Amino acid sequence: MERVPDDDRLDGFRPLLEAGDAVLGYEPTAPEHGFADRCWVLHTLRVDGRRVRWADALAVADRQLADWPFTLSYLLFDDRVRPAAEVEYPQLGAPDRACLARLVEVLARHSADGPETACCFAVAAIEYLSEPVAAHRGRLDEALAHHDADPSGCRFPAHWWPSDRSWFVLTNYDLSATEVFGPPALIADLLTDTELEAVRHPPIAEAVSGRPRWPEPRTERADHPTHE
Repeated sequence: MERVPDDDRLDGFRPLLEAGDAVLGYEPTAPEHGFADRCWVLHTLRVDGRRVRWADALAVADRQLADWPFTLSYLLFDDRVRPAAEVEYPQLGAPDRACLARLVEVLARHSADGPETACCFAVAAIEYLSEPVAAHRGRLDEALAHHDADPSGCRFPAHWWPSDRSWFVLTNYDLSATEVFGPPALIADLLTDTELEAVRHPPIAEAVSGRPRWPEPRTERADHPTHE
């Protein structure tokens, strides 16, 4: 995997990645990008050292992810839904290694050259606020090595995509889930994969703003409505 020059246009994405509203990560939801579908891959939650699905952890507190109107981060595991055990919260800003490894496997099945597909990997602008966004080019199957070889402690690239732009992966700097854009077959594969927890959830641009907190449960009225 090689660092690309700062004037490389990154397949046309550089101006978008360096825009002011993309400082934490760029979300390609505009129709001109041509992505037919999208989903979120949730980063791994561990309770007492065991992987636990977010859905199962929330169910214990009688909650479901569909009722969470905010972006997907560890903040949804607040005092009301926090597991009563030793918790390793989902990683922020990058998929954990196990999640990344499986995601690469699924992406390879939907890529022109499989695991050898040429890809670009670019960080979020927040890592280089006063400089051009840093990026590398390499093969899809080099993603894990790139993840592991991180002596500086910087986060895994927020954006990665193949040279044919058939799919796009985003991990916003502040989130504990990775958003994948691409053809319906890819998204369906992710949503049904048993080793990943992929879900449909609103994009960042449509999430409710403000302090993340669970809405109060709805209560049914015991009395009958009155009519005037």
